[in-house]
Amino acid sequence: MLSRLHTKQFLKSLSLIIGLSLSIGLFPSLFANPDQFYGDIYYVDTVSQNRNRTQQKPDLHVPTVPAKQDITVFSNMPTDKTAYPYIQTTINFVEGHLSLKAFLSDGTEVAYSTRGEHLRYSKCYGDLCIIVSQKNLLGVSNTSTEWEKGHIFGEERYEVAMGHKAALVASDRKLYIYNSYTNHWETISLEQETLSAFANLYDKVAIITSRRIIVMDLTTEMQYEQNLLLRQVYQFEMRDGFINFYSGSKLWMFRHQTEEFEEVDLTD
Repeated sequence: MLSRLHTKQFLKSLSLIIGLSLSIGLFPSLFANPDQFYGDIYYVDTVSQNRNRTQQKPDLHVPTVPAKQDITVFSNMPTDKTAYPYIQTTINFVEGHLSLKAFLSDGTEVAYSTRGEHLRYSKCYGDLCIIVSQKNLLGVSNTSTEWEKGHIFGEERYEVAMGHKAALVASDRKLYIYNSYTNHWETISLEQETLSAFANLYDKVAIITSRRIIVMDLTTEMQYEQNLLLRQVYQFEMRDGFINFYSGSKLWMFRHQTEEFEEVDLTD
């Protein structure tokens, strides 16, 4: 009887010692992070962990993407009624490794090194070829022996128009005209005006802006101007002996023989 009583006391003491040992072992973890235990549910506070995490700074050394430079084909706003003859391209070019070679109608080869340049536009038409790069304007014709450079000023946007004997590269500020007769680039400034039309028939070039009409003779490089007097040309026509510019009830006629503009009232 006495031994049985001692046995029960021993078991109770042993259970109490084991329970105290487990409790003491758990206390450090409870005090270290008491929020991890809530009743019988175990959870981790990921919100506070993400908030305390150091944010990664963006890499400032990543190169920026360059702005796209736009070159489009120019389209006349006034209606062009010129009856153009069939035009055959008598010159072409071949692009090689870091070079571009033009072949003239007589078989002459004219080479240009493209090293260090990015070609943005190139085309041959009639008796001439032009190239637009990020650095230069280039032109060559059947009457030239080398590529002629025209200086541009890094404008972002260009419009290009090709004629049989002349070509146009237009920016928002200037007009660059390549003359195949003289193998020369002519520059015309646009001051508070916009380009409306460009046409080339044989040795004459017609240019219409929002403020004036310009006729160029390619053989002599002479320019003739007519102020539009706040009018707008809605139609033009180039012929062998004259050029007609229609503006409502008025007609401005440029005669090749006199090299002058004549104003005609169409209401009479």
